[in-house]
Amino acid sequence: PLTAMQNQTSNTPADPRTIVLFGIPFHDVTMQETLDWIRHLIAVKTPAYLVTANLDFATQASQDIELQRILLEAELVLCDGTPLVWASKLTGKPLRERVAGSDLVPHIAACAERYGYRIFLLGGDQSSLEKAAANLQKNYPRIPSVHFYSPPFAPLHEFDNAAIEKKILAAKPDILLVAFGCPKQEKWIYMHYRKLGIPCCIGVGATVDFLAGKVSRAPSWIARIGLEWVYRLSQEPRRLFGRYTRNILFLFRQILRERKAIGAASLSLPSEPLPPLPKDIELVRWQGALTAARMDLFSPPSYKKPFIIDLSSVTSMDSRGLGVMLRVIRTAWNKDIPGCFLSPTDAVRLVIEVTRLDRVLPIAASMESALHQISLHATTTPVHAAPNQKSSILVFKLPSRITAENAESCAKAIRAEWEAKPAVLLLELDLTDTSFIDSSGLGFLLRSLRMVSQRPTATLSLQHLQPNIRNVIKVAKLESILNP
Repeated sequence: PLTAMQNQTSNTPADPRTIVLFGIPFHDVTMQETLDWIRHLIAVKTPAYLVTANLDFATQASQDIELQRILLEAELVLCDGTPLVWASKLTGKPLRERVAGSDLVPHIAACAERYGYRIFLLGGDQSSLEKAAANLQKNYPRIPSVHFYSPPFAPLHEFDNAAIEKKILAAKPDILLVAFGCPKQEKWIYMHYRKLGIPCCIGVGATVDFLAGKVSRAPSWIARIGLEWVYRLSQEPRRLFGRYTRNILFLFRQILRERKAIGAASLSLPSEPLPPLPKDIELVRWQGALTAARMDLFSPPSYKKPFIIDLSSVTSMDSRGLGVMLRVIRTAWNKDIPGCFLSPTDAVRLVIEVTRLDRVLPIAASMESALHQISLHATTTPVHAAPNQKSSILVFKLPSRITAENAESCAKAIRAEWEAKPAVLLLELDLTDTSFIDSSGLGFLLRSLRMVSQRPTATLSLQHLQPNIRNVIKVAKLESILNP
């Protein structure tokens, strides 16, 4: 049963301001505000996940569309890196505090002890998990039993997820801490958090080793001056030197690019009349400088029906303005309402492209294109067999997104048709309208390939792959297998 304190947190905490750095929407929250959010999530029992993102996350997300999309959809993105706090000062509205995962987990354990939350540790080697759990029980004596599981090492698409889910569901945790390392842990959480129904899932990386005492934290005075990364480098130079070098180069290059882009401006032009819209589409027009000083002048859509936000009169935009765009579209995704940004000016488009958010934000150059994007929104649209005159070919048109929500239904629909037509030797998947897949969608493609390979001389063909889909396949190093 919920305690009185838990019931008090059932009201949603204030929505934190969002500062976009390097294409990642960081939420400006303190450690205490983060704990309040976690208590709220557990009180309302809504499945959600948090991300503690550092500079390495930003570097990887710049090349990994799936990871960037996961960060956009997170309940909270916490700043787990002093260099990022420093970079935020260049926005004029810096993040107030670094909320590191290695600092957050002990605070979570203290909350678990106080309010009776159940914690599950997933990932890491068996000995580290045993020691981490034992140390948590020792340091927080009244904490409920800490359950844990170390699945055999495997690529993400080869995990025995049924076994993992069985162990987690049996423990009925309130908080799931996943230690597979970035981005594996974030992708696994994104694939499973809805099905598991756990209120708070967090990827914690090396924190399990800290809890187990296998890796020591930097002294507090080193952490205070922002040089904890130097201490970590001295402990594991071979593993971390290459990563830190890439991250530092990315940091300076991206700071220069984003500052130049944010400094750009477009001429303020009179808004051109738009063609008549269907009655079930809401039109919102934004005008002027979309910056921190003018946040209150930009009204969001009502989220009661599909919407289009006209950006043709937005003269400039900074990281806070970009945060407003991300908050709008994230709210729309959560409410399952399709939306699209129309005709961004050159200045706005430059900021979006430099942060690489053009890969994930729905943006259209024309009204016709915007309406088309809205029409493709539904993630649960079932795949359907396209007409084909040749009996040896089976063609399926795939939906706009293939994620954990619909990957299984897509697979079942295709398998049913495939097994009903034993003469078919070519399965063609048409991804013309598919703009995003996650690791579940990647697993769907691999299962389709295995299914086809069981029929002698049969082949699988992926047609009209969009750049985003190619990116997911490339990052997973499956180009030679799927051969797109």
